[in-house]
Amino acid sequence: RGTLIHQLLERLAPVEPAERHSTAVGWLERSAGVSNGGERREIADTVCDVLSDGRFAALFGAGSLAEAPLAATLPDGTVVAGTVDRLLVEADRVSVHDFQTGRVPASDDAVPASHKAQMNAYAGALRVIFPGRKVRAALLYTGGPRLFEVQC
Repeated sequence: RGTLIHQLLERLAPVEPAERHSTAVGWLERSAGVSNGGERREIADTVCDVLSDGRFAALFGAGSLAEAPLAATLPDGTVVAGTVDRLLVEADRVSVHDFQTGRVPASDDAVPASHKAQMNAYAGALRVIFPGRKVRAALLYTGGPRLFEVQC
């Protein structure tokens, strides 16, 4: 389920909003092999809720990148390499987002430390790659949808 949501968030962003749900359901049936119609609709609903939420418009808009690879050596010698779910590079800032499809934490304090550590590593790498730009890191829990900003 989580992998399918990630793949649909990547694929559906450029699709016209009115066509997203039917496109998602069709892809889940034909390409992903999801045979249960209720499951297809539930996954499509989740993805379309995220994509239609105005709070995330820039994240999925023109100029944003899906599944963007990054690699950098931090000032302390740590090597960070990975693929970020969504990256938005603007003139004065860079925003990195990771999608989480599990249970939505009740508060910032309940966000798993491992998720925060991953985002801190990505933010550190992006500061090396894009010196002088503000870096914003956030976790997007698709079940809310709810966004948790990670202080890096």
